[in-house]
Amino acid sequence: MASDTATPAGLHAARARIEREYACDLTIAELAATAHCSAFHFIRSFKDAFGLTPGRDLRRRRLERARELLTTTPMPITEVCEAVGYGSLGTFSREFRRESGESPTAFRRRTRKPVYVPGCFVRMYRADR
Repeated sequence: MASDTATPAGLHAARARIEREYACDLTIAELAATAHCSAFHFIRSFKDAFGLTPGRDLRRRRLERARELLTTTPMPITEVCEAVGYGSLGTFSREFRRESGESPTAFRRRTRKPVYVPGCFVRMYRADR
């Protein structure tokens, strides 16, 4: 059984695991084991150390990655949802809207940069050649 003393190194290891494995189904028990303490002590210690509960930190990381994917890739929103670890598009959309104030679609429209295609490629692949 894990001891009830979360060390700063253990808390940082748990946070690093959240950063690395955000798309996986991480549980509090798994993260607490990474920090070598009980689940309840882990939640309290994590919040004291980082200002967020582990669940909120995981949500922050997932939504941060979702914003990056929505801005830089043509992936459909459903695939972005799955890629960042959400099993439900409804939950993803609700949490995204709560965090950013707009839907994933509206965010993408507002932040997506147009893709530059050089004129030589356009001329090379014109349909009327």
